[in-house]
Amino acid sequence: MRKRLTALALCSLPLFLAAQAPTDYSNYQQLSNRVQALSKSYSSYASSRSIARTAGSKDIWMITIGTGNTASKPGIAVIGGVEGNHLLGTELAIGFAENLLKGSNTDSIRQLLDKTTFYVFPNMSPDATEQYFGKLKYERQGNATPTDDDRDGKINEDAPDDLDGNGKITFMRVSSPVGDYKLHPDDDRVIVKADVAKGEKGAYLLYSEGIDNDKDDQFNEDGDGGVWFNRNFTFKHPSFTPGAGEFPVSEPEIRALLDNLYDLFNIYAVVSFSINNNLSTPFTYNAAAATQKIPTGYLEQDAKTNAMVSELYNKIVNQKDAPKTTPAGGDLLSWAYYHYGRYSFSTPGWWVPKAKPDTAKKEKALTLDDPVANYLRWAAQQGITNTFTPWKTIQHPDFPNQKVEVGGLDPFVLINPPYNLVPGIVQKHTAFLVALAGYQPTLEFVNIKTEKLGAGITRVTADIINKGALATSSKLGDRNYWNKRIQVRVSTTVSQSVVGGRKVQSLNTLEGYSTQTLSWLIKGSGKINIEAGCANTGTIKTDINL
Repeated sequence: MRKRLTALALCSLPLFLAAQAPTDYSNYQQLSNRVQALSKSYSSYASSRSIARTAGSKDIWMITIGTGNTASKPGIAVIGGVEGNHLLGTELAIGFAENLLKGSNTDSIRQLLDKTTFYVFPNMSPDATEQYFGKLKYERQGNATPTDDDRDGKINEDAPDDLDGNGKITFMRVSSPVGDYKLHPDDDRVIVKADVAKGEKGAYLLYSEGIDNDKDDQFNEDGDGGVWFNRNFTFKHPSFTPGAGEFPVSEPEIRALLDNLYDLFNIYAVVSFSINNNLSTPFTYNAAAATQKIPTGYLEQDAKTNAMVSELYNKIVNQKDAPKTTPAGGDLLSWAYYHYGRYSFSTPGWWVPKAKPDTAKKEKALTLDDPVANYLRWAAQQGITNTFTPWKTIQHPDFPNQKVEVGGLDPFVLINPPYNLVPGIVQKHTAFLVALAGYQPTLEFVNIKTEKLGAGITRVTADIINKGALATSSKLGDRNYWNKRIQVRVSTTVSQSVVGGRKVQSLNTLEGYSTQTLSWLIKGSGKINIEAGCANTGTIKTDINL
């Protein structure tokens, strides 16, 4: 089953590729135009609306893709813009919506949309992502809510300063005998932490490019905005840390997202594009964390499901050497599993490949593994230029008698690929999401039998099978009110009655490809109707002659 679904998704790839029209990452207005164009061009399948406005007066868009009564079919939420500096996440979300709708003229995608609903939230951090397109380019995570990040009673008093006038914020390295950084042994453009345990001595202090405007010995620690989308959720909220907000779910865009998700009982999985990653490398079962009264680790069956979906992801996306990440708390990936009770998956979608030495240039393997050094080698091999600012000596008011240099790797490039790579990345992730939908829980009645017992009584038995690879609910979701259980209902006429078995009953979770046998004693003659289902599986019905 899994191999067939993967093959189907991959065979559809050429269809999806044609949907990518932009030539660069989209700013807020361009993204809004793309969203509205979808609901206009594909009105039979898509609708869009703004669910909130940020503190920076930007709309948070929600696109609903499907047919008929979309809330009655199993649903997947696809969320981009989870980190404000991760522009690729937004492109993956909106690109998926565009590719899927572009394919709606084919039987396979029409059939998919007849049985599955997709809820796409392209960019949850529009205030922050807009900094990429600003006159001063720097990596920003927070929204436009004014915050006192250094808790000194002042708001936004120490923003970044462009000391070399190149329109972007990089780094400052300050020569110092008490510094804890040194030059990379293989690339003196790169500065790395000295390993004191190995007897290494540092020669530099490292700061973000700027001036200590408020004279507190910190640089750029209290700039414009704000609250980070991926630090403001309820699970392990990192209270009193910069970006976390004054309390969980303090921001209108996060409240609106959660309000909408909690109303959508049909969602069975949340897929987010974020630096957190449990798709390339799945979370493993940790008995101690999972068996606490309030679990902080994946339950065993959910960890197995994560591994199964990870296998599917890696077959389709086929990118190796993913960086390992651990959710820091207050994040969407954790909230969607632990507090929303759904299957929750996340991936950055792309990371810098491990650059192999170019033997023709007599390069040797890097003696010290470092992401910046690896990026610079990879970029050179790919012919990518203008992503590194050469170090330049400046006069700095906070270091009057020390050598200060400004430069280093440019913002955004370490987690966002050159845009010419984006269509292919979107293509693969569209194929993954289509294949994931093929795993969704799907109910069917099988092995229906009737047996006359006399006295006008008929025994009716039927098996309910889950034909999907995913269970009808995550194991953790079994404990969560916001997951609805399968309800089975027998409808009879006034001349019929259920004398054995329950007329209405709820079932526990059905694992993937599993069955449950039900039986009733019905008195009377004629036809009865049995229906079974819940929001995230859809409802099935069957008529049975007594």
